[in-house]
Parts: sequence; C-alpha cells; structure tokens
Amino acid sequence: MLDIITHPDNITPDWLTEALQSSGHLPAGSVVSADYAIIGTGKMGDNARFKLTYEGATEGAPKSVIIKFPAEDETARALAGAQGAYYNEVMFYRHLANRTAMRTPTIYANEISEDRQSFITVMEDMAPAEPGSQLIGATLEQSRVALREAAKLAAAFYGDDTLGDYDHVMSQARTDGGALAQDFLTQAWPTFQERFGHGINDECLAFAERYIGRHLHFATRFQGAKTLAHGDFRSENILFNGNEACTVDWQTTMETSALADAAYFLGGSVDTDDRRQWEESLVREYSEQLAALGVNLGFDECWAQYREQSMHGLMITILGASFSSPDERGDTMFLAMIQRHLQHCVDLKADEFLS
Repeated sequence: MLDIITHPDNITPDWLTEALQSSGHLPAGSVVSADYAIIGTGKMGDNARFKLTYEGATEGAPKSVIIKFPAEDETARALAGAQGAYYNEVMFYRHLANRTAMRTPTIYANEISEDRQSFITVMEDMAPAEPGSQLIGATLEQSRVALREAAKLAAAFYGDDTLGDYDHVMSQARTDGGALAQDFLTQAWPTFQERFGHGINDECLAFAERYIGRHLHFATRFQGAKTLAHGDFRSENILFNGNEACTVDWQTTMETSALADAAYFLGGSVDTDDRRQWEESLVREYSEQLAALGVNLGFDECWAQYREQSMHGLMITILGASFSSPDERGDTMFLAMIQRHLQHCVDLKADEFLS
C-alpha cells in the first residue's frame, strides 16, 4: 500500500515512481522530477497537476497526472471525511467505474486511510479538456454532451438491486439517509437563508421553506426502478473537450431516479432562460439515448421524473454551502446555483411531488 500523502509539497519522485510502477503504467524507468500547480475550484478536495520527467524506459508512462488530496480547508476536510465523501470516491473508482461506458479518468493510485479521513488519488490528466463554470452557465453543446454521459451511467446500473450491497452508494430510501438529510437541512437552513436569502425571490423562498419541511417525503417517495447517480453532476465536475466529456469528483454517488443527474445538471449548471428554452428537447433526447442503451422509459415518464428530481439540487446546494467555509467565489457560485435550482422547481411545479 502506498503512503497516503495529504499535501502536494510532500509528493516525491520516488513516491510517484512507486505509484506508477504498482499500477503497471511505468514498467521500467523512474520519475526524476515533478512540478505541480493547484487546479480547479473544488470545495471538498484539492487537486494538483504534476508534470513529470523520467529517466530510463518510459513507454506508456503519463507526461502529467492529476493528484487529488483532502481539502486544505479544515472545516470542509473534517465534514467530508465524517460524511464518507473521500471513502465514497475511492470505492467508486475501485468497484464501479469499470462497469459503465461513461468516461471517467484512468486511475494510477487510489488509497484511503482506515479511519476514512485521509486519501490520495492519482489519475489521468484530461488536458486539454477543461471543466465548465457554474458562474457562466453551460452551453447547449455542453448540455448535450453531459446528458449523453449521464445516460450511459444511468443505463449501466438501471434496476440493479446490487447497488444496495455497496456501503459507498448512498440510499435515502433503503436506509435512514433521508431522515438524516432532513435533520441536516433543518439545522442548516436558517444560516443558509441568512447568507443567501437576499438573492432569492419570494416565490422561490416559499418553495424552499416547504421543501425543507418535506425533504424526507421527497427522498423516499420515488418507488420506480433506480440506478446509480453521480449525485453532484454539475458543469464544474465535468471536463469538456468538444464533443467529449470526462466526469470526476465521485464523492456523492447514490441510488436514485435515472433522471436525477440530468435534472441536477440542467437545473443548476444552465442559466434559467436557456434551461427553459432547451429542457424539453434535451429531456426528449435523453429519453431516446436511454432507449438506445436498453432502458425504455419514454418521454412522458422521463419528463415526470425530471420534474420531480428538480428538487435533488436543493439538498446538494444547501448542504454543500453549509459544509464549506464562506469565500467570495464559492458564495457567488452557491447563490447562482440555489437561484437556478429553486426557479427550476417553481417552473416545473415540483410542489406536486411534496404532497
């Protein structure tokens, strides 16, 4: 087992050599230097790109790698570890990533401590692919690419009852996860409203208040066939390169509706006016993609689940902001996300699913 290193300053050429040799990506030769730069805007973990130089035979060895570390922010790190976010991601790459055609990065090393509070993951550098931006909003092309990838994941695990056997896949229906989330939301909402309420209109605020009191109903209501969802499928967790995309940050995998990731992406990563214009045609395309992959839901059923799952983004956004230390960029992002998600729910009359 590789030593778990929690800060990029402490990564050495010898450590990288061992990691790449152990995974079969450096059959001979060795790393002699590694320079890094911090990348990304993640809240629950920190990412660094290491550019590598070698000596000896290096056929097949990567010129650069991305290494993911626990968040340097102490609050985020403690909460992520306690919630199992680090464990969830390590286990996804170990056990589930190879079961879907959805593009995920090649993993060179992937270790977690016994207490699940520390981890390290060395993965493929997907450059020149770049993440989207929650602040700018996804384009129509990005939305189509993202939903195509989401369909691959949903189809691969659709109706798979073995998901309940994995302790790293959250289920709000099979376990008491829904009740626990209800408690967290009830506790977090007053502070969240104090931070972000100034930017929420009255209609959306009224919906949020009702949702907070009825989250458990939402979390356990859907009784249809379920699948594996990324859970935080937003543009900044997707690396786009033209007509291709690679999905990262697998810390919130869950068993839920096949429309959860699609609804979350369109609701939170697309500007509201664009989402209103595009969503019906995109959900229709998504239904057709599922059918091509062997999942026959049909547009009407997909649309119904899409409307209901518009609420998925509320829990992720409210708790995500509450479990992160405030900062200017982060607060701007969370405000944009909650505005979009709440308006999504209001537009689609999602309160129908809270009764």
